[in-house]
Amino acid sequence: MAVADTLEQLPMTMGYFRLILRSFGDTAERRAAILAGTGVTEAALVDPAADISLRQQVCQFENLNALEGEGWPFKRPDLWSQASHGAVAVAAMSAPDLGAALDIIAIYSRARAPFSRIRVRRTERVIRFDYELEVPLTEAQLLPIVEISFMALHSALGTLLGRFPDEARFRFAGGAPSYDERVREVLGPGVLWDAAVTGLDLPVRLLATTSPFADPALHARAIEELDLALKRLATPLDLRGRVERLLRTVPDGRLDADTAARAVGVSRRTLVRRLSEAGTSFRKLVDTDLSRRASQLLDASTLSHAQIAARLGYSDPTSFSRARRRWIEERERGRGL
Repeated sequence: MAVADTLEQLPMTMGYFRLILRSFGDTAERRAAILAGTGVTEAALVDPAADISLRQQVCQFENLNALEGEGWPFKRPDLWSQASHGAVAVAAMSAPDLGAALDIIAIYSRARAPFSRIRVRRTERVIRFDYELEVPLTEAQLLPIVEISFMALHSALGTLLGRFPDEARFRFAGGAPSYDERVREVLGPGVLWDAAVTGLDLPVRLLATTSPFADPALHARAIEELDLALKRLATPLDLRGRVERLLRTVPDGRLDADTAARAVGVSRRTLVRRLSEAGTSFRKLVDTDLSRRASQLLDASTLSHAQIAARLGYSDPTSFSRARRRWIEERERGRGL
């Protein structure tokens, strides 16, 4: 399977994408540069149910590398606090002690970063967290992900312990970059370059440290959410949800079934069968998405009827008008009107 197809199949939360765009896209030109080639639409950015693929997230990272230069995550270390990392951060911070918090991170980090795995090794004095990549990313694509992960760990550990431990060591498999001094300012002096494996080393003696944020009820709810997230990954993702996510990322026009099947890594026949098993069809999903996009474009009132028809892939405005009437009739039937 091609690398692009592999990256397209892995889901990513929209949270990081939105946060980066808001923080670095402070002009129309910069915003456009950060969005270029991602296929993420303005409508998807404001849709709380929308998510993206790893390919789209990596594309955004590459755009930031071109716009800001390598090391751009270290320009805004404040962005990568616990609040940026969803249920994983909530579960870790509400765990009873540091050891339990680190177990949560090791087990459930895949819910936020399904392209990697954390392997834990323990010696008498040190516990080692090795960061293992499971998809074919280049070093330039991977480095921002690792840098953000390390700053998140630095923030979480500093908060739980009161201060980040001097004995901790962040290991980077690559060589020292030109911004090494900035890395050490943010992560501390214990940064090692050219390590055999990317990861983090911590003293074992710290594992029993009680968390000041321990909250059994909150912890249990966060774990429930993370278990559901991992289940969706292990199935692998519900195909219907994957197709719906794919359709939400289409900027203009529409996808055909063959293209959608390739994007989610199945044959067209399998796509048809599994959507039927889920009680729907590709045509129905496309129709629902077109209705949603049409409503958003009509509400914006910046395009003509003909322009909206073209944006949605209709050959002429009359076809679009017929589709709109059908959508309205279906909604009214659904409401029992």
